[in-house]
Amino acid sequence: MLVLDTHAFIWAHKGVRIGKRTERRIMTAAKSHELFISAITPWEIALGIRRGRIRVAGDVLEWMEDALDALSCAVASLEPAIAIDAVNLPAWDHADPSDRIIVATARRLGAVLVTADGAILDYAAATKAVRVLEV
Repeated sequence: MLVLDTHAFIWAHKGVRIGKRTERRIMTAAKSHELFISAITPWEIALGIRRGRIRVAGDVLEWMEDALDALSCAVASLEPAIAIDAVNLPAWDHADPSDRIIVATARRLGAVLVTADGAILDYAAATKAVRVLEV
């Protein structure tokens, strides 16, 4: 089971910056209905578009629905357990709530988090609190 970090979701949909090994893992997870994004990812994308850091063709909701469909990706709910775990992640004083929710989502699902985020990769290496696959 995989959870795509926000940038990994965008890159996978656009077909950029994803290595062959990671692409195969994503495709395998998708075929098994085990490919997810966090519930915070659509918000993060919409915010990035509003701030001019992310560009998508057309309406953001249509783009999101197309991307989810194209990747056979599901949105993991933001359950109370994920919200609470995001606050209480062991040994991580990271201020970005989106990153914390994404990490907590992967932990709660027992999934591997696909990311290129240095702070998350460092956290995973130091604590083993989340399993990661570097993009």
